[in-house]
Amino acid sequence: VCRLLWHIYNTLHLPGIFGAMDEGGVRQENLVALTRHAERFESSGYRGLFAFITQLRRLIDAGQAPAVKTAGGNGGVQMMSIHKSKGLEFPIVFLCDLEHAFSRQDFDTPVLVHPALGLGPLCIDLKRKIRYPTMARLALEEKLRRENLAEEQRILYVAMTRPKEKLILVDALYGAEKRLQKLTAAAACPVMPEVVAEGKCFGDWILLPLLCRPEAAPLRDMAGVMAGGLYTGDTAPWQVFIHDGDDFGWAPGAAVSDTEKDAGETLFDPALLTFRYPYQRETTLPAKLTATQLKGRALDQEIAEDAYHTPYIRPLVQPKFRREKKGLTPAERGTATHLVLQYLDLQNLDVPGQVEKLRLEAKLTAEQAAAVDVPALRRFLESPLAEEMRQAETAAREYRFTVLMPARDYDPAAAEEDSILLQGVVDCWFETPKGVTVVDFKTDFVQTEEDVAQHAELYRGQLAAYSLALERVLEKAVTRKALYFLQAGKTVEIS
Repeated sequence: VCRLLWHIYNTLHLPGIFGAMDEGGVRQENLVALTRHAERFESSGYRGLFAFITQLRRLIDAGQAPAVKTAGGNGGVQMMSIHKSKGLEFPIVFLCDLEHAFSRQDFDTPVLVHPALGLGPLCIDLKRKIRYPTMARLALEEKLRRENLAEEQRILYVAMTRPKEKLILVDALYGAEKRLQKLTAAAACPVMPEVVAEGKCFGDWILLPLLCRPEAAPLRDMAGVMAGGLYTGDTAPWQVFIHDGDDFGWAPGAAVSDTEKDAGETLFDPALLTFRYPYQRETTLPAKLTATQLKGRALDQEIAEDAYHTPYIRPLVQPKFRREKKGLTPAERGTATHLVLQYLDLQNLDVPGQVEKLRLEAKLTAEQAAAVDVPALRRFLESPLAEEMRQAETAAREYRFTVLMPARDYDPAAAEEDSILLQGVVDCWFETPKGVTVVDFKTDFVQTEEDVAQHAELYRGQLAAYSLALERVLEKAVTRKALYFLQAGKTVEIS
């Protein structure tokens, strides 16, 4: 297993890829840690990839996942949530945002749920247009509130027991004097349970016993209160510092020296007004293209090039439920025909029966089934192209793909390292001894040979994109590209 892991790492260049991400050093250490765990696994006499994965899953489910490196291992300052710090220790810990109020989102739902006490709904009086809590809801709310406070106490305990040397608590108080006066009135050590239950944040719980200690004299002086019977039983030293937030901000009326004014003037460079972003061309390069954007229509070309166009005028019309139904649009009829082609049984020439089956299976609506061009589909089943598809070794319809392609394939001016994500759906492809054939079905209204030739030229880019994508995905050569126009019953091969 260890050799397999290193083979995967080296083949896919995983150390370099993960090393280039955020916290790359940590990610690389985690990759190495996994191989070391595989070595220990095999040194115990076990063998096999399946056994290794099974053991990993059991360890993870039991909360005994193999030890990995953390960001703290790099010697930097690590920021993490309290939950994530569980089980870890650090020399110095800053516990910040102590004024963050406890969440009450659990009590905002119309119905409270408790695994033991059941449901606690609101009562809605339709006649008086009011709602009020039921006795069951009040009971559940009190129960859930106590459980939430107990959980918050456990979280605070975890946070305050992470440091090995020093714990620094940061509590940003608004209206500090009045707040401290209120807390001092209920302060005690230990604090009464009913007072603890009224706490709104971690800061309340920490200040209540702290205000009874001698070290909290600066806090009591700020509030202008005296505390009798100070608690001195705990010998652990506390240090209390008070900082005024205004000391860290810019004073609105502060005078600016002449030196600072001169420095400010010299910092401005008039050339900034004529600055042109050197990579402006790249900003117009789309990050993603769909194959339908390459088939030559004006709107698709604008999308592909991110070009501006004149606004399309959309007439104000009545909503659909107010309009008289006049059947499907040509685009909707084409969508219905493509749905039938997706599920069409090439061995069964009974097209009406197949359409009715799709309607009964709810794959087509009744309106779509009525709009399907049955004669065109029958002509297709009798065509040489359909016979080739029936004889094919491998075939697929509505084949979806997403591949990363060089941007220069679609924009010669793009940089060599730029890429574009190409997405699309191939109507059909099938494989013969000569290679892969790509087929795209078209419902365009064409009648003459000239119309067929003109429309076929519009789809050259789309078929080329399909071919490149399939060669990348299937790792096989595409030797033939064909368009089939259903209305004309003609097959056109694109070179």
